[in-house]
Amino acid sequence: MEDSTGSGLADGPGHLSAFQKLIGWTVEEWQDGYAVITCRIRPDFMNRGGVLHGGLIATLLDSVAGHAAFGAPPTDPREPRRGGVTLSFTINYLGTAQDGVLTVTGRRTGGGRSIIFARAEVVDASGKLIAEGSGTFKRRQALA
Repeated sequence: MEDSTGSGLADGPGHLSAFQKLIGWTVEEWQDGYAVITCRIRPDFMNRGGVLHGGLIATLLDSVAGHAAFGAPPTDPREPRRGGVTLSFTINYLGTAQDGVLTVTGRRTGGGRSIIFARAEVVDASGKLIAEGSGTFKRRQALA
């Protein structure tokens, strides 16, 4: 399960999680129910067969869906941070990419106060759909 508060902007702009720094994705847009991240493909993202590793795609899909599910961080630092965990995530791999920038878009699709649903898709630099996924997320108590 991914802690969706480790999304890069959980503490506000400029506060990146260690995992986000490792992978190197950038949050391009983040609002309530919607998020977009981008990630430049690097040689170390390829598997032994020279194909973009499915684990990277899964990470990006889960991360952007979590962003969309829980909404952007509060602008007032006195407000508690919101977040949660991934309960389940299903992915359909439809293609691969060799280079360029991946764009990953997430949208909240439903849910209630504690359980939230979101979908995400990743496209390559030409706009070709690489993968899509859907997840179920559980909201946690506000973080201090």
